[in-house]
Formats: sequence, structure tokens, C-alpha cells
Amino acid sequence: MLFTVGLVKERILADKGFLPKLALSVLFFLMLAFVAGKFYVVVNKDVYPGAHMVMEFVGIIVAICSSLMSWYDYKYKHELRMLILCLTFCGVALIEFAHAVSYLGMPDFITPNSVNKASTYWIIFNMLLSSGLVAAVFLGSRVKQIRQVTLLLTSFTLATLVLIVTVALYLPFLPPMYNPVAGSQTNLKVILEYVIIFLLLLAASRLLIKKQVERQDYYLCLALILGALSEVAFTFYNDAYDTYNLLGHVFKVFSYAFIFKALLDEAVGMLYETNSKLAEQRKLLADANQKLQEQDRLKDEFLANTNHELRTPLSAIIAFAELLMDPDAGELNDLQKDYLNEINDSGKELLVRINGFLDLSKIAAGKTVVYKDDFSVAELIEDISRRMTPLFHNKGVFLNIVPCPKGIRALADKDKAGQVLTNLMSNALKFTAPSGTVIVESGLEELTEAVYISVKDSGIGIDERDLEKIFIPFHQVDGTTSRSFGGTGIGLTLAKKLVELNGGGITVSSKRLQGSVFTFTLPVAGWDNVGEVV
Repeated sequence: MLFTVGLVKERILADKGFLPKLALSVLFFLMLAFVAGKFYVVVNKDVYPGAHMVMEFVGIIVAICSSLMSWYDYKYKHELRMLILCLTFCGVALIEFAHAVSYLGMPDFITPNSVNKASTYWIIFNMLLSSGLVAAVFLGSRVKQIRQVTLLLTSFTLATLVLIVTVALYLPFLPPMYNPVAGSQTNLKVILEYVIIFLLLLAASRLLIKKQVERQDYYLCLALILGALSEVAFTFYNDAYDTYNLLGHVFKVFSYAFIFKALLDEAVGMLYETNSKLAEQRKLLADANQKLQEQDRLKDEFLANTNHELRTPLSAIIAFAELLMDPDAGELNDLQKDYLNEINDSGKELLVRINGFLDLSKIAAGKTVVYKDDFSVAELIEDISRRMTPLFHNKGVFLNIVPCPKGIRALADKDKAGQVLTNLMSNALKFTAPSGTVIVESGLEELTEAVYISVKDSGIGIDERDLEKIFIPFHQVDGTTSRSFGGTGIGLTLAKKLVELNGGGITVSSKRLQGSVFTFTLPVAGWDNVGEVV
């Protein structure tokens, strides 16, 4: 059973046209046999060896190609029939070469050439061919992966070469296939020819009774029948150079050609099915990707709407907490003041996180507005550090602001640049233990002519294998609910996107327990202000 192409329509057409097409092809070759018998001649001995050699080497080349195709087919699909065909045609190519060069008129091959020697090689490789084809047909599509398959092929090739040499050296001790005195083939050779015919017709019958036949089956079945007709022709010849001998070789060449065509169609069919599956998978992936994009869009819209809905009542909570803390609202005891402070601080912290989600969803939806302005980097760092100094002081972390060189100005959205710096400094504070140090440094990169701002801490650091993941949305190095540090996992993602919207970039270098350095760049000032929607 050869490989199925894959389309139902093509299968139906193959089923309907199989037998008529096969019958017509067989009739055509039977007509050739009839013509050969009608006009029986003995070919000139000076002409026949050349024609014989051409036909034999065509068969050898086809056998080699069939062996190679079957080998690679087995390597991909691991079907035993392909391995059998590979070994069969490998042996056939070698033994048929020995048969071709053992003919009279060719230089002696190992030992003196003779018709008996050529006939012996002929019977051997045809027995091998018919047995291999029967085994391949009856094995069907059984799969078995053999680990040392290359060693098996090498061993089989060496064994075939040993067989060729052994036959040449011990030919006088082997049963003769040709009687030079009578000028005809022996009865043993004729019997073996009929055995070969039986094996080939057995394989062809197995194909004919298949429930599902394909175009490849037509070519293989025709090849088997032609192989049988070839052997029939060889049972009729009386002279090694007569018409029947020539016809047998012609049929053999056609048989090889149809076997090669069947293997070629199988290879093409495999490629066709693979391409069809890939096309189907591409379509499925495209549909899945479209659904994911739609779901992602709905998620962004949900986050944006939800954040708006949450921010309104949360702003009211913060506002009322601040009103209650106002002395004009009435006297509060210390416990009540602590409660209101907790409500106010927690509300502000929650509002910051909600704003982060909102900013991220706006960026994803392409609705973030960037207003680029010419501003002083030193003033930006001073403003942010002044607001955050009390937080560092409360935790006992030393904040070191390295003076920025005078005159360095950036062209970017100042508010968003401040948001990025605030985020990086907050992260540095969160992951740095008391008595640690956070250093903020800025300057001008000479190679890129961009402004850089770096935040260096002496905190817990990050494993090198996790550095590429920290900018992934909602990813945290320690994502368990019991982790030591809180957070939503969007801070660094938002910082990276905001920096990129301003035409800059962000990098990180860190090692576990050795602190981290986050550096982001912004375009240096030097052109007109721009307001753009990204």
C-alpha cells in the first residue's frame, strides 16, 4: 500500500480509472510482445551488447535513484516497506551492474565473462527484486524505527558485494543457468523465472484487492505486471541475442521506470499532504491569532473602562479622607487620625496602581498623547527626588543624587519622563534594605548623543536569566502570593513603553544580591517642540 495523497476527490477518480487504465497499459505491452514474436530475429552480435549495456545502465541508474528516495522516505516516515525497498534496490543496482559487465563483448569481470555468468547474476538480482517488492507491498504502512539503520544499509551493501565476488569465483560449482552447448537456458533458470513471475503477480494481486487504490498503486501494479511479462519473455528466448531477450530487457526498463514513478508520486504526495497540513495549520493559527487580538482588545477596553470606574469612587474616598483630616472638620483623637492617614495613604497607593493600568491600556490602544518639550534634566531629577526623599528617609535608605552636568536638556514629555524616574526610584527603594544606598546619575552619552538617567541600588538584585522577563507585562521574578515584595508587575513594562514613546530606550544590568542598575535614555534637545499622538 503506497502513500495516500490526501484529497477525497482525487481518491475517487483514482478508484474509477484504475482498472481500465491498467488493462489498456497491459494490452499495449502484450501487443509489443506479439509483434516481437511475429517478427522474431536474432540481433547482430556487434549491435546487441551496446543496446544491452544502455538498457542495463538505465535500469541501474533508476535502481540507485529508487534506493535513495526510499532511504530518505524511511528516514522521515519510518515505514518498513521503504526500508525494504531501499535495501532491495541497493542490492539490485550492484548485482545488475555485475550482470551488465559480465556479458560477452565486455571486458572480463573478476573471472572470464560468459552468458551463464551474466544469466546467474540476472536470476539473483531478479529474485532479490521480486522478493523485496512482495515484502514491501504486504508490509503496507507499518512503522518501525530502527536505530542502527545506517549500519544495516552498510552491512547489506557489503554482503551484496561479497555475494557478487563469490558468484564470480565459484561459478563453476553453481547450478548452470545457460547451456552453451545447446545454446539455450537451463530448465532450472526457467523454473526460477516462473518463481519470479509468481512473486511479482502475487504482489500485483495484493494491490488489486486493496479497498482504496491510488495513482501510485496504478504505477506500481503496472510495474509488477511488466516485470512478470519481462520474465515471461526471458523464458521464451532461444538465443541470448534474439528478440525475446531484447524485449525482456525493454520490459524490465519500463518496469523500473514505473516503480520510480510510483516512488516519486509518493514523495510528491507526502510533500503535498505536508503543505496542505501546514496551510491548514496556518489558517488555524491566523484564526486563533485574530481571536486573541480581539480578546486582547476587549481586555484593554475592559481595563480602561474599569480603571475609569474605579478611579472615580477612589478619588472621592481620598478627598473625603483629606476633608476629615482638616482641623475645620472637627477634632479627632489620635486613633482616628491614624485610621484616616491609613485610608488616605492606601487610597493614594491604589490610585497610583489604577493609573498605571490605565496608562498601559491607553498605550496598547494607541491613545497615549506625547507632548515633547525642552526641559532641564537636572530640574526633573531635583523635583522627583524632593518628593521621594521622605520615603527614603522613613525606610532608612540613603539617596545619593549625583549632580547633573550643567546645560543638559532633553526633548521629551517631561511628565512621562518624571513618571519613569519615579517608577525606577520606587523600585530601587522597595528592593533595597534599610542602610542601603540608591544613586541617581545622569549625563550625556557621547556615542548616541542622548541624555541618560540611571538609578543604581544596593538591593537584592535580579538573576541574569530573569533579566529578559522583567519588562513583560504582569511578570514578576517572584510571582507567588507569598512573595516578600508587593506590586502588580506592570511598573517596568509601563516605564519601558513610556521611554520608547519618547524615542528613547531602557536597559538593566544586575546580579543576584549585588544590586541593579536601570538606565533610560531620552533624545537630547535641539529641535522644535512637537505634540503628537502615539
